[in-house]
Amino acid sequence: MSDYRSGNFDDAWRLCRGPANWFTFRCPDEIDVRQNQTLIELRWRSEDSASSGNPNGASQSVVTDSPSRVVLSMVTWWDDAETDATRRPSPDLGLLFPQVSALHPEPSLKIKSANEVWSGISRRPRTGCWLSRVFGRRSQYQWRLWTIRSGRLTIVATVQSPDRELLDPGFVLICERVLATLEIAEQPAWPPDVFLKQVIELARQNFPLLQTSVSRGFSLRLGHSEIGLSNFYRMYLQQPEQFRRIVLPGLTTLVRLQELSPEQLVPALHEVRDHIRPMLSAEEDSRNDERVRMPWVGGLSVGYVVDEDDSYRFIQPQMLETWDLSLDELHDLAIANLRQYAEENPLEVTMLGDDAHPRMLMPVRPDAYNCSRILDPGFHGRLRDLFGPELIVGVPNRDFFIAVSMKDAALIDQVRSRVHQDFATMHHPLTKRLLVVSADGVSEYCEG
Repeated sequence: MSDYRSGNFDDAWRLCRGPANWFTFRCPDEIDVRQNQTLIELRWRSEDSASSGNPNGASQSVVTDSPSRVVLSMVTWWDDAETDATRRPSPDLGLLFPQVSALHPEPSLKIKSANEVWSGISRRPRTGCWLSRVFGRRSQYQWRLWTIRSGRLTIVATVQSPDRELLDPGFVLICERVLATLEIAEQPAWPPDVFLKQVIELARQNFPLLQTSVSRGFSLRLGHSEIGLSNFYRMYLQQPEQFRRIVLPGLTTLVRLQELSPEQLVPALHEVRDHIRPMLSAEEDSRNDERVRMPWVGGLSVGYVVDEDDSYRFIQPQMLETWDLSLDELHDLAIANLRQYAEENPLEVTMLGDDAHPRMLMPVRPDAYNCSRILDPGFHGRLRDLFGPELIVGVPNRDFFIAVSMKDAALIDQVRSRVHQDFATMHHPLTKRLLVVSADGVSEYCEG
């Protein structure tokens, strides 16, 4: 294991992001970062790589398999209180570490945000039969607590030793080094519940004659229409300062559609024929029930849109009935229009490797139809001309795909990790599964 006590190693550590992009921190490769909602856990990857330097020269191994072993936990909350007097107080030590028998203040972290650090020892309650509770020896453990505050955000980090053991000084040192890299966003994004309240307020300000209310799931009802907010929220997390620019156009489009007459809602086919295109979407997307769609591969389905330059709307079953089109006829028409769109908008790409031996390819610019190109067999052929008979493609979101050579196993692993990350954070998510493009078409990638 590297000696974390010497050298300027922090910049070489990988960059990690907290919930809602509230903060970033850096972490060594030997430590796994597990995140679930507002909880982050840091633990060693394996026992073999977990020997930490001890200031006294000893080396102690930290086992990750046992839940009782030390792990740094970080919990973040957003306090929406308007005044300091009504804000949530500091964490209660009696709840975090009951029966404290020793308590000591520690030096604060050298970071911009206000913080305090405490160490202590707590006893565990006696368990078992009444004799053991009376005469038994109570176990105790050592712990460390960091509390960091910035505006409405509070981050509480804790680590505790196994029973009847002391905290490993080397592990505590690494925890301190990790926490010292914390950088909190200048304008932290609102959590989902606050974002929803702000969207409702924005809708009421701009459309006061329409009734606005919370709908099922993470959705908003405006007038007699409903709009999902998940994609808006993902876009907002990337640019919190652009809240109005991200949300207001979507609300305006929803209101405009409500004002259309039945003839405008279902235009004549000849008026929109050249503007019908395919659009990939996640199969489990709740809005799929309201669209014409065709199941595809890798947890994806193909929807169809009428492109209106500044926006698009999905084709509904009523439109197909009016146009007297079958689903296959609609698909063929959409693919033909996609090819025309591709000719008028050539794909500019970044490539790793060279023309003779390409390793990876991805679009330079985001585009709503980037991943839809994967539906075109002609596009498959051009990719196979570059990469060979088979290649791997990841489509984490609507605007971005990544193609990689089937022969490069190490790069495929890196691409899988990138796809998982982008699927979890980018707007219009599609799938975290990898796809295979071959002479037979597109299928899901399954490792043998």
